[in-house]
Amino acid sequence: MILNNRIDSESFMATIKAMLILGVLLLALTGCKVTTSDSHHYPDSGGFVSGLFYDARDTGRLYPTSSWSLTRYTEACQNEPLYFETHSGRVRVYGSPAYSETSFRAAASELERRIDGVLARFQLRWSEFVQDRSAAVAYPRQVIGCLSPEVSHSEFVSASMAAVAFNPYYGQWPYETGNTVAHELAHFVQQNLSRYDASYSLLPYWFAEGQAVVVAGEPIAEVYQHYDYDPLWDVTPGDTANFPYRFEHYGLAYRYLEKANGALAMTVLLEMVQVLDWDGGSYGEISTGESRAFVEAFNSANLVDHRNNYLSFQRFQSDYHDLLNGSY
Repeated sequence: MILNNRIDSESFMATIKAMLILGVLLLALTGCKVTTSDSHHYPDSGGFVSGLFYDARDTGRLYPTSSWSLTRYTEACQNEPLYFETHSGRVRVYGSPAYSETSFRAAASELERRIDGVLARFQLRWSEFVQDRSAAVAYPRQVIGCLSPEVSHSEFVSASMAAVAFNPYYGQWPYETGNTVAHELAHFVQQNLSRYDASYSLLPYWFAEGQAVVVAGEPIAEVYQHYDYDPLWDVTPGDTANFPYRFEHYGLAYRYLEKANGALAMTVLLEMVQVLDWDGGSYGEISTGESRAFVEAFNSANLVDHRNNYLSFQRFQSDYHDLLNGSY
């Protein structure tokens, strides 16, 4: 990017100090999908990746505005022209000048450093992800971040198809930053591989969360505990029961599929869902609530069970406990 697009660092810091004196935005308390502890780590800018601040009014690289690819968390940056871009050009973080330079750099560093590891769990390299990602999304060659006041410190980070939103106050970030960012980046990758222009996720809730749990290396239920919960009936967040270890069971259900078929087969499944969304012939849901695109892709992916027998979605759903019971 050309030199005159860069924001003078001294004027940037002066703006920050002036606006911080005026007041600090209250954090919005929201229901959280993945919660974190109250233990925080504090700024250490020596470990951040390098990059530069820019003004989108100069560069023309405005924050995404398409509502179909954003959530209320990631919509918060729609009118923010300030952004920090890493020197690789892969990561761009938008936010208000009221937030510290440290917060911009920290969010960009987390995205830059963790995206390759998450993609590796999907059996993808960066160049392959860019190629496979929906061309309908803004900036398909970048990971876009947003410092969002809608994200509470207990949630810390939340992903949509177009962007990943961070709590804007770096001093309130938790110690378990790595796992939480990896979990949300897994959702970011999922949505970009499985949607073309659908206005909502085409993946069942149990599958999306189970895959994210496995990718992030979070706890998974033991196989012998499978009778404790029926994860496959949690098609949407509204279907979930108040069970404290349900995410561990989502991970168990997903891991069964990945163990029998391999991680690459799961990535191909996501890409097949996107093709069906692009084709437009698989709209709507089946009688149990799953998207038709997901079920048709599942049944066409030639997935197998632990005995290497063909596994349809209907059999996986109806025989889930028998399959898990016979797998150990």
